[in-house]
Amino acid sequence: MGVSREDIVTQMRDALMVSDPELDTSIGTPLRKILDAVGGSLANAYVENHLLSYAYDIDSKNDADLDAFTRLFGIARIPARRAIGRVTFSRTGNLTATVFIPVGTEITSSLDSSIVVQAVTGATMMPGTTSVTVAVQAVTAGPEGNLGAGMASQITSPIQGVNSVVNPSALTGGTSRETDSELRERWKKTVFRSLAGTEQMYLGVALDDGDCYAASVVGSSRTRSEILQVPVSGNIVTQITDARYIYSSPVQVVKADGTPLVKDYDYTWIPSNPPQIAKLSGSFPAAGELLTVDYQYLPTVSRNDPATGITNRVDIFTGGTRAQAAQASLVFRSAKKWQTVSTIDLYTGHWLRADLTRPEALNVFVPLPFGPIVTVPASMTIGATTYGLATKTNPLGTVANGITYAYQIVHEDTVNGWTPMSRFGLEWHRTYLPADGTSFAVGSAGDYTYNEVPASVQDAVNRWRLVGIDAQVHQAKQRWLRFSLGVMYTASSTGSAASVQAAIRTALSDYLNRMGFNSNVQVSDVLAVIHQVPGVDNCRLLHGGDVIGYSSANPNASVVGIQQIAPTGAPDSAALVSYVEAASGRARDIYFRDDELPVLGAVVFKTLARNSFGVL
Repeated sequence: MGVSREDIVTQMRDALMVSDPELDTSIGTPLRKILDAVGGSLANAYVENHLLSYAYDIDSKNDADLDAFTRLFGIARIPARRAIGRVTFSRTGNLTATVFIPVGTEITSSLDSSIVVQAVTGATMMPGTTSVTVAVQAVTAGPEGNLGAGMASQITSPIQGVNSVVNPSALTGGTSRETDSELRERWKKTVFRSLAGTEQMYLGVALDDGDCYAASVVGSSRTRSEILQVPVSGNIVTQITDARYIYSSPVQVVKADGTPLVKDYDYTWIPSNPPQIAKLSGSFPAAGELLTVDYQYLPTVSRNDPATGITNRVDIFTGGTRAQAAQASLVFRSAKKWQTVSTIDLYTGHWLRADLTRPEALNVFVPLPFGPIVTVPASMTIGATTYGLATKTNPLGTVANGITYAYQIVHEDTVNGWTPMSRFGLEWHRTYLPADGTSFAVGSAGDYTYNEVPASVQDAVNRWRLVGIDAQVHQAKQRWLRFSLGVMYTASSTGSAASVQAAIRTALSDYLNRMGFNSNVQVSDVLAVIHQVPGVDNCRLLHGGDVIGYSSANPNASVVGIQQIAPTGAPDSAALVSYVEAASGRARDIYFRDDELPVLGAVVFKTLARNSFGVL
């Protein structure tokens, strides 16, 4: 802050009174005039210095002042995002009519009618078809739109012929507006360092897309820091699980008091996967002491290969979806079939279905031109047969109500996958194939959509990358998590548990959406988030003791702890992966790779009271 002329003059007079008490500094004297002139100049200098410091001090800025400042550098605050997902319109009874689902059809939450989502594409329910699924997005941006599975179930304006609507899986992606602290941090990471070819430049370019809410940049190496405890015997083994390559240097091992250990004197660095530290000297820290280990590694999602000299590749992973309608005219060919041999092109282990399972050997691959794919038609008539998109109710290879459920979405799942230029399309069941050479169209009704965000970011990156750098933009892979909670409600909220549960879903969704890539979901953080929800008295994650017949041999069969479920799975769908200790079913922390983002898939609630909260 500034200092007034009077304050400065007073300070100088006081100093002169000490050094020379006989000097006359009263008003009107020549010395006082000199002091007044000097004080005025110094006061102006104080003001100018304060203004200059404030003008370039981002930590002193807030709200609109902060927005105006960051815009000078081409960085804008990330706005609140709207949640996206899919809903399924269904009918019973008369199946002979053709039912049209208009673009913009509004559906509201069963718990809160103020939360509205809209259909972003139209759809047609053909005769004989009982349901159709369309993409939707929340009307209002924010985490409130992240409705749990089954919660979007009220059509605001009834559609003749439609009996019900529901979202089979949770709506996701709705986030709050970027906070001041988050904007300051992003500005510091990018401004003045946004030089072509740097990690910060790629990160800034990706986040500049309005629908990209998170990004991860993987180059030829990454630094990892771990705090490890010295074991009683044997080597110290690092806990990295997503390394493709470990570098032999640089490595730094530091004791808890800050004293560094000397490589090849105190210890040997073994660049295995995972890497290990072997003790050499007698001065090595004793068992139980803590060490901080910093080393370089290459993540498994990178396309680089230091062993063969390939280090010029940069992979950018983007979170966020912008559905873009597409059309394709195809000729059916049955020559491309998946196999279980890892060396062939269509190896089943290198592909992933929308429900996160692998395609079956001998099923046929039909490529589509635009991707990564968001939606495909719920049904297609080819020749005299109506084929349908496989669902949990009607799996691949089943026939029901005159529809042959013969295809589903697949993506290439390698380090080259999930990009606008990689491979994606339909897996067609080997038993139900159209005749070779048959022409058919996909997307004529606007029901074939792809994610435009990776392509948009790729175009922006191509304008900035350095010559010789191979930069590729990928869509992030989402891990849909189901939380099984035991909750005690406060006395005042016992009768309104549904609203408290909705608030818990919103809080968990917002927490996960802010986690980002290469992060981890810690059980303690999850419980802290839930505890902060008004109406929650106490909470814990359910475990094996809460489930009758829990089997440690098959934790996925029980609803416990934190589990990964299929994106299209209903709340009661079987878990794909259980992040629990098998013996007890108690939840454990979850770690995500550089290409993965956590998403709220579902929340299962069990009401508890003081006398039942601790029962095993």
